[in-house]
Amino acid sequence: MGDYKKHLRIAQEKLKAVRNAFVNDQHTVVGDLATKVIEQLIEADAARENIHFGTHLDRHRFSAARYPEEINVAMKKVWFAYGDLGYDGVNGERAKRVIKSLDNVVKFFENSFGEQVEE
Repeated sequence: MGDYKKHLRIAQEKLKAVRNAFVNDQHTVVGDLATKVIEQLIEADAARENIHFGTHLDRHRFSAARYPEEINVAMKKVWFAYGDLGYDGVNGERAKRVIKSLDNVVKFFENSFGEQVEE
């Protein structure tokens, strides 16, 4: 998928779902979907330049080279929590930290895109 709007819509849908999961204490889902939101935001950004990723590693390299360090740190906090929440999903505090990091990432992309990510 090389379509900016398509990736943005997917990110918006998953963001809505991750917020719902957090409110409903579905912490394993928070880890999964927060990671997918970030992936789709990066894909949307890359699609604006017709860049496509073949692997997760390509996406990570793109991210490391393109975004400010504090955004990369926030994204890594979400990515690293993915496993913890996936295997130990009862951790509401960890899910809360994921949502906080995700909020920072979403705000960054909203500024970068010049439009709302969160509906």
